[in-house]
Amino acid sequence: MSDINFTILGTSSGMPQPGRACSGYVLQTGPELSLIDCGGGVSAAFTANGFDPLQVERVFISHTHPDHVSDLPLFIQMIYLAGRKKPVDIYLPEEFVEPFINYLRAVYLIIEKLPFNLNISGYASGFRYEKKFILKAIGNRHLLGYAPFIEKYKLLNKMQCHSFQLEVSGRTLFYSADVFDLEDIKGHLNNQDYVVIEPTHLDFDLFLKFIPQVSVGQYIITHLGTVEGQTVLKRAVEKAGLKNVVFAREGLRLELDS
Repeated sequence: MSDINFTILGTSSGMPQPGRACSGYVLQTGPELSLIDCGGGVSAAFTANGFDPLQVERVFISHTHPDHVSDLPLFIQMIYLAGRKKPVDIYLPEEFVEPFINYLRAVYLIIEKLPFNLNISGYASGFRYEKKFILKAIGNRHLLGYAPFIEKYKLLNKMQCHSFQLEVSGRTLFYSADVFDLEDIKGHLNNQDYVVIEPTHLDFDLFLKFIPQVSVGQYIITHLGTVEGQTVLKRAVEKAGLKNVVFAREGLRLELDS
């Protein structure tokens, strides 16, 4: 088994499903782990998949809907209880940095009290992380429907949501996170080895028609609802005759070692 891989921790949509966590993914690069999104149930799924919380070096959050971020305080508590001493880097959409720090204090995860440095950084579209791997944040329009409410109630929300482009060990992986529609991502999919896509807000039939137009090694469909809903989507994929589309399961591991 390669020590450079990408594991799906949760496949549930925003409506939690029995026995399944919401959005959460682990990128393993040798002994280091990076967590990407941390929705409900992800902390338990992380341990169920045999990962060591002391190996987590960094966390990236795509956007602040609960099914992508609600377990993050619990995850921080978990690495604290595991005896963490080394720093941990947390990358959040800029709009969320101050509210999140305040929330941590409200639940007594006071950063100044922790025995390790919790380095919380805000990022925006175009952000690029480059160390053992490359991660680029690509802004999308998933949250723009909230604009009338933000304006009406004079909220500080910036409607920041991001897809992530990953490059590691000569392989590429595109994680859509939630999007507004296909236009948000279709210009980024060609020549990807993997596309992990959350299709909840896509016109699925239009998406299936688009798939043959670009070169992608494998699509992994996740962020799924009920078994009945999944059956409908699977039948549509079968009817379209697409061979490079699979449906995610908890613990699915994608090898990224070229």
